[in-house]
Amino acid sequence: MLLVIFSSSISAFAQTKIIDSLLQIVKEGRNDLEMNKTLNVLATELTRTDLQGAKNYLRQSIQLAQQLNNDITLSYAYAQMVSVQMNTGNKDSAINYLERLKNMIKTDGPDNVKANFNLAAGLFYKRLGNYKAALPFMINSLNDYITSDKITPSAGGKTSIAGQYLNIGNTYMDMGDYKTALQYHLKGLKIFEVLENKRGISFCNQSISSDFLNLGQYDNALEYTQKSLAVKQELNDKRGVAISTAQMGTVYKGLKQYDQSLEYLDKALQSFHELKLLPDEAKTHIEMGKVYVLKKDAANAEKYFDAAKAQALQLKDSTLLVNIEAEKIAMQNTMALGRQSEQTLMVNLQNSIEMQDKNKEIASYQYLANYYANKKEFDKALDYTNKLHLVTDSVEGKDLQLEIKKLEEQYNVEKKEKEIQLLKKDQQLNMVNLQRERSIQYGTIVFLGMSLLIGFLAVNRYRVVQRTNRLIEMERMRNNIARDLHDDIGSTLTSINILSKMALQQTDNTMLQQNMKKIKDRSSSIMESMGDIVWAINPQNDTFEKIIFRMKEFTAELLDPLNVNYEFNEEGNFSSLKMDIKKRKDFYLLFKEGINNAAKYSACKNVLITLVEKAGQLQLEIKDDGIGFNEKVVKNGNGLINMRERAAAMDASITIASEPGNGTCISVYVPIT
Repeated sequence: MLLVIFSSSISAFAQTKIIDSLLQIVKEGRNDLEMNKTLNVLATELTRTDLQGAKNYLRQSIQLAQQLNNDITLSYAYAQMVSVQMNTGNKDSAINYLERLKNMIKTDGPDNVKANFNLAAGLFYKRLGNYKAALPFMINSLNDYITSDKITPSAGGKTSIAGQYLNIGNTYMDMGDYKTALQYHLKGLKIFEVLENKRGISFCNQSISSDFLNLGQYDNALEYTQKSLAVKQELNDKRGVAISTAQMGTVYKGLKQYDQSLEYLDKALQSFHELKLLPDEAKTHIEMGKVYVLKKDAANAEKYFDAAKAQALQLKDSTLLVNIEAEKIAMQNTMALGRQSEQTLMVNLQNSIEMQDKNKEIASYQYLANYYANKKEFDKALDYTNKLHLVTDSVEGKDLQLEIKKLEEQYNVEKKEKEIQLLKKDQQLNMVNLQRERSIQYGTIVFLGMSLLIGFLAVNRYRVVQRTNRLIEMERMRNNIARDLHDDIGSTLTSINILSKMALQQTDNTMLQQNMKKIKDRSSSIMESMGDIVWAINPQNDTFEKIIFRMKEFTAELLDPLNVNYEFNEEGNFSSLKMDIKKRKDFYLLFKEGINNAAKYSACKNVLITLVEKAGQLQLEIKDDGIGFNEKVVKNGNGLINMRERAAAMDASITIASEPGNGTCISVYVPIT
C-alpha cells in the first residue's frame, strides 16, 4: 500500500469528480511544475481503481520531471512506480525504479527525496516478506517526514506521517509483535481522524482488524473489518474493497463459518483478477486452499494451492513457492494423503525465522509437529510442539492480549474524553453564537439606519456632482467654441477686413478682382467653419451614423466637382456608437483635413475611404493614388501638424505613409471604450 497523499475526506462521487478534474487539467498539455504534480496526484488516485492507468500517468510524470529537472516530483513518481510494479507482480521493474530512486539521493539534495526512497524501499522489502530488512527503511522514512513537517507544517506532511505509522505498524504485525503494531496503528488513526481523512481511517481500521485476527480475537477483527469495508465502498476504492473483502473471508475462516469465508474470498479473487493484482490473487488462492483443507475437501484444496503455485512461478517469488509447498504438506499431514517432505518444512521454518515472520514461524512449528507425529517420531513432535507453545505464548499470551485490550480501551477513553470536551466547547460556542446573533441583530439595525443615511447623502452628492459636471462641461464647451471662433473665424474675418481696405484703395481692376476673390473664398471658409461648429455642438448629431452621413456629404461635395472617383466602405455596428462633442469634432475635422489634402494636392484619380468598428477601436483609412509627397520636405505643410494634434486630443494613433509617385495613405486608430 503506497502512502495516500490526499488529506481531505471524500465520497465516491467526490473522488470521481476529483479524477475528472485532474484529467481535465492533464488535457491542457502544459509542461510546468503544476502539471507534474497533477500527474502524480492522478496516478495516486488511480492506484485504487486502475493500476495500468496509474502506470501510464507515472511514466508521463517521470518524463516531465526529468525535463523540468525537479528531483522532488521525480522521486515521488519513482516511489509510486516501485509500489505499482510490485502490486502487479513486476519485481524486476520495481527493482529498476528503486535503484533509480536510490541514485537520486544527494548530501545537499532535498530531504523529501531521501524520505521517498526510504518509503519505497521499506514497502518493497515488506512486499517480499523480508520484514527485518523493511523496518529500518520505514522508521527512517517516518523520521524524515517528522523533520520535514516541523520545518514546514502542513496537512500533507501530517498525512505522510500518519501513513508511515500505519506502514510500520503493519510491518510489526507481520513480524508477530502485535502490541507494538497496535500502538503504531492507533497513532496513525488519531492523525487521520483529526485530518478527517476517510481513506486513512479505513486503512487503520483494517490493520487493527488484522492485529485482532492474528491474536485469534475474531469477533473484534470482524467489527473493524466491517468498518474498513464500509468506508472503502463509500470511497469507491476498488482495490481497498477487494483487500477488505479478502480479510472478511479470513475472519470467517477463523470463526469456522467456511462457506461464508469462501464466498468472500471468491468475490475478492474476482476483483484482484480484474485489477490485475497477481500477488494478491496468489495469496487469495492459498487462503481458499486453507479453507478447503479445514472442510476436508482435498481435491479443491489441491486445485487452489496449484493455482497459487503457478502464479508464484510467474512472479518468480521463491518465498511464496516455499510457503505454498509447506501448506500442501500440512494438508497431506492433516488428511494423511501421502509421503511428506521434511526438507520443505524446514526451509519454510528457516525463511520465517530469518524474515522475523512470527505467523509463518508458528504455522511451520505446527506443520513439523504434525509431520513427526504422523511418522511416530514422538520425541521430535514433542520438541516442535513445545517450540510452538513458546512462540504462541509470546505472540498470543494472555498478558499480551490484556495489554492490547488496555491499549484499545485507553484509545477509546481518550476518544470519549475528546468528545466530552468537544460537547463542552459546543455549549460554550452556542452561548457565544447566541450573543453574537444578538449583536448581529443590533448591528444590522444600526447598519441599515446608517446605510439609509449614507445612501441619502450619496444620492444627494451624486446629484451635486452631476450638476457641477454639467456646469463644468458647459463652461468647457463655451471655452472651446470661443477658442474656435477666435482661431478660425476671427483670423479669417481679420484677413477679410484687411483685403476690403486694400480693395477700396486700389484702382487696378486686376488686383481688385484678386482681392475680391480672396474675400469670397475666406467668407466661404467662415461659413464652412461656422457650419462645422454648429453641427458639432448640436445634440441631434450625437449618433455616429450622423457623423458618417456628414463625412459622405463632405466627400461628395469636394470630390465630385473634381471628377475624382471615391469609394466609402463601412464595417461594424455604428448604430449604438456615440462620441462626446470634443472627440466628434476632432474626428470629423481630421477626416476633413485628409480629404482636403487629397483633393487639393494629390492630383489623384481615386480615393478609397474605409471605416471599421472592431474590438473597442474605430479605424479610419484614407488612401489615394495621387503623386504622393516626401514628408520631410513638406513636414509643416498641408495640415499634417493639425491632423496629428487632433489625433493626440482623441488619444488616437495616426500613421501618414507617402512616397513621391506612390500616393498617400492616412490611418487613424481611435479608442471608443
